[in-house]
Amino acid sequence: MWLGATLAVAAILAAGSPGGPAVGAAAGTGSSALPTATYEAGPSAAMIPGDLGWYSSNWAGYAVGGGRHTSVSAQWTVPAVSATARPGYSALWVGIDGFTNDALIQAGTEADFYDGVAHYTAWWEILPAPAVTIHSLSVRAGDRVSVKIARVSAGRWRVTIKDARSGSYTTTRAYSGPATSAEWIEEAPIVEGRATRLAVHGTVVFDNATLDGRNPNLAADDGGAMIRRGVLVDTPSAPDAEANGFALAQQPVPPASPGS
Repeated sequence: MWLGATLAVAAILAAGSPGGPAVGAAAGTGSSALPTATYEAGPSAAMIPGDLGWYSSNWAGYAVGGGRHTSVSAQWTVPAVSATARPGYSALWVGIDGFTNDALIQAGTEADFYDGVAHYTAWWEILPAPAVTIHSLSVRAGDRVSVKIARVSAGRWRVTIKDARSGSYTTTRAYSGPATSAEWIEEAPIVEGRATRLAVHGTVVFDNATLDGRNPNLAADDGGAMIRRGVLVDTPSAPDAEANGFALAQQPVPPASPGS
């Protein structure tokens, strides 16, 4: 709900190879009125030759296949979004599935600018249900956040989000996806059926990523960039020296790899 009006947020992804990722995050709000979020799966995008492995209309980051995976995690600092004349939206998250199928369990943070104010939240989601905003966990720009999604038993997965300033949140939920892919992503959701502008912010670094409890050994061709009207608008760096992190910058060329 935005300014008292209910808003359905449909995040429809076109990305990746193989298959088509599903998506997103609930748009955050700093008030007590929160939007309703709904997500759908989207078609795959064509592979484009080059150092990156995939391109998307609203995802950028890294994704790997090779499941059956049992956990995924990462850390990042919530970026401060800049004031802009038009609204902007961004979600940082980790997930299981979605890149090679239409299932997805994911969790992360939201950093948006609309109605003249920056909005920051944490959330989790299991498709096809709407994303769930975590009201009990305060999120601010500059907070150091870690997110982990882990299988705890057959058909049961635990989502944990920790904010170094404000505390942590954990929930265990039923999830029956095949766990064939894992992702570390920035997303620009689609709002009311229309593509949104990515919220303007500085470079974001995903760090200390794990997959199945180990170093994911990310490679450049696991990476993908967000492309709009033929222009790269959000591009990942090569993996860091430890192959468990990378930077994302809103520019058409890859940023420098972060220090390990």
